[in-house]
Amino acid sequence: MEIELEDVKFPKTLFEDEEPRAGGLHLGTVIKSLQESSGLGYKGAGFSDMQLTAEIGLLWERVLSKVMGEKYAMRPPQVQLDGIWMSPDGIGPDPKGIVPLVVEEYKATWQSTKRSPLDNFYYMCQIKSYCRVLETNVAVMRIFYIMGDYRGSGPVYRVARIKFTEYELEQNWNMILRHKEEMGGSHDHQR
Repeated sequence: MEIELEDVKFPKTLFEDEEPRAGGLHLGTVIKSLQESSGLGYKGAGFSDMQLTAEIGLLWERVLSKVMGEKYAMRPPQVQLDGIWMSPDGIGPDPKGIVPLVVEEYKATWQSTKRSPLDNFYYMCQIKSYCRVLETNVAVMRIFYIMGDYRGSGPVYRVARIKFTEYELEQNWNMILRHKEEMGGSHDHQR
């Protein structure tokens, strides 16, 4: 018996097959720039292939968008507010029936379950912005913690329901708009 093993780069198939992005500035670009300028950006420790980690996150998003679209939330078309494009994962009726509409966001992460989604700057900027543009104050995050609690739990699937105040949504959007102005003309078309 013979075997050959080789670690190779994962093909960028999911990103290449993704729905074409609207031209212009995207929310992810603003948030990443804001993180970098404030020292909150990813420091690069731990993973050698960031493209593969992104592909796994996109795979989770695609699977849940399909499954949840059939049950709860549809994937809306790209939306724009104040010159910034956004691509929410889903929007649908509130599973608890409290508010008419909720934003659905799907994440796959290597972070521990010990870390609250509320402590993730990127996640919070993103879903607050989606709530703002879709005129709701409730988001449901469906998070796949690949490594669980890092103490032997195995993978964990957790649903977080987050209700924001109008003040929180307004403060977040004002921060996004201020940073957009600081960025000036340096816009790329990343997620």
